[in-house]
Amino acid sequence: GEAGCPMTSRLRVAVVGAGAIGAFYGTMLEKAGVDVSFVARGATLAAIRRDGLRITGKRTRTIHPLVTDDPAQIGVVDAVLVCTKTFQVAPALEDYSSSLIGPDTVVVTTQNGVATPQVVADIVGRRRTCPGVCREWVKIVEPGVVDDMGGPASIHIGMLDDTQNPIVDEIRSRFESVGVTCPPVDDITTELWFKAVNVCAQGAIGAALEATLGELLTCHRDLFVRCVREWIAVGEAHGADFSPDVLAAVFAYFESQEGHLTTSFQRDITAGRASELEAQVGALPGLGDEVGVDTPLNDAFAAVLRAKAARAGH
Repeated sequence: GEAGCPMTSRLRVAVVGAGAIGAFYGTMLEKAGVDVSFVARGATLAAIRRDGLRITGKRTRTIHPLVTDDPAQIGVVDAVLVCTKTFQVAPALEDYSSSLIGPDTVVVTTQNGVATPQVVADIVGRRRTCPGVCREWVKIVEPGVVDDMGGPASIHIGMLDDTQNPIVDEIRSRFESVGVTCPPVDDITTELWFKAVNVCAQGAIGAALEATLGELLTCHRDLFVRCVREWIAVGEAHGADFSPDVLAAVFAYFESQEGHLTTSFQRDITAGRASELEAQVGALPGLGDEVGVDTPLNDAFAAVLRAKAARAGH
C-alpha cells in the first residue's frame, strides 16, 4: 500500500521486536486484515520462520508473517510499531528507519515509562511520533511463543503533537474491529503518565521487595501508596492532567487484577537480565529534580535496584 493512503489500499505495518507486546498487538492487527511484517533477530527470528508466531492463552492465534532481520525486505510502511525494550529503541530506529520510514510513516511507541516518545521524536521528528500505551498481561514463554494472560486488551495511541492523523485513525478502527480497545485520545501525555504511575510504581517496589501484586496490596500497602504518590506528584508537575481521585483509581485497578502478577521489569531484575531500570524507576529521581518534586522512596528503590543490576553484570 502507498504510505499515507491507508483507506484506499492495504494498511502496511512493520513491528520491530517480536517479544510479548510486539507479538500480541501485531497478531491482532493481522487478524484485522492489516499487512503486518516483523523485524526480529536470533532465536526469535528462527522460531517464527520455523513454527510461525504463536499466541497462547486467552486469545490463541498462530500466524506465519514475513519476518526478517533485514528491514529492506519489508520496505516503507504506513506505521512502525516499536516494541523493543526501552534501551533498544534508539539503536533499532537508527538502524531501520531508512528502510521502513517514508514521508508519511507514523512511528508508534509501546514502552512503559515516559521517556521513549522523546527518544523517537529526536530521531524521526515530532510529527511522525505516536506514543502508545498498552494494557494486557502478556509474557514470552519461549522465542516465538507468547502467553496472553488476559487483561484490558487495549492500546491508546495519539500523535505527540496531538494532531489528527489518518493512519492513526485507521489503526484505531482495525484494533477495535478485533476487540482491542483503541479509543480516540486527546492528551497522550496524561495517558503515558497514568500508565507509568501504575506499572512503573508496581515494578519499582515489586522488584525491590521481590513481591507479587497481592503482597504489595496487603503486606506492603502503606509503602506502595507512598511510592505511587511520588509518581503522581512528578507526573502532575510535568503536565499530566490527572483527576483528583487518581490515587483511588490506580488502586482500584490494582485491586481488580490477579494477586500473583508481577511486571516484566520486575521479572527481568529478579532473573538478573538487562532491564528497563533507567527508563522506569531509574528515571524518576531526575524527572522529579527537573520540577522540584522530591522522591525519597523511589530514590531508594532506584539505588537498591541499580546495585542489584550491577551485581548481575549490567
